[in-house]
Amino acid sequence: MRKIFLLILLFFYNNLFAYNEDEIICVATYELAIDFFIQMKDEKTSQDIFLRKQELLNKYEEGHFPLEDIEFMRTEIHYAWSNNFDFLPPILENCIKNVK
Repeated sequence: MRKIFLLILLFFYNNLFAYNEDEIICVATYELAIDFFIQMKDEKTSQDIFLRKQELLNKYEEGHFPLEDIEFMRTEIHYAWSNNFDFLPPILENCIKNVK
């Protein structure tokens, strides 16, 4: 009985810190896009994307998205974007339209 209780407790503990993978992809994508538009000297678009990122982050308590996971996704997306310059725009468009 004790083992069953511990398994149930472990299950709920793991789900307590779970997050939507689409959302963490969007957080990482927004960070890359902000950097890109700042480099392009497009402050208006950079600010718009920053606000979208903050809106997404503000849905949850601070720390909901582990920084290591955001950095991992950011690196993966940046790598894919480096190999295919058209990689970022569809992800960014999907985030803006579908993940709020």
